[in-house]
Amino acid sequence: MPIKNVMARDVYKTQLHDGEVEVMILGKELDADLVIIDDKNAKKHAKFLGFNVTGTLGVLIAAKERGLVAEMKPLISELILSNIYLDDKIIEFCLRKVGEK
Repeated sequence: MPIKNVMARDVYKTQLHDGEVEVMILGKELDADLVIIDDKNAKKHAKFLGFNVTGTLGVLIAAKERGLVAEMKPLISELILSNIYLDDKIIEFCLRKVGEK
């Protein structure tokens, strides 16, 4: 869904990437209470704006806890193979949290 407030996007572009900015603007436009953002700086901005924030691994944890996925580890491997950077310590923490390690 495209954002309506295109001018607001330009205000944030100096510090954040376009996609992160649009997630937050769209979140405000839709009155969302949760946004999915991985970048640390963008997460800080989103929290300042009043959003609950989770990242990709948080989504995978929730999916595993709800029984929507059998294992997280193969999904994390696919993300890494797709050139998505994930910190090793965070991966280990998440896998321990869902009993996979």
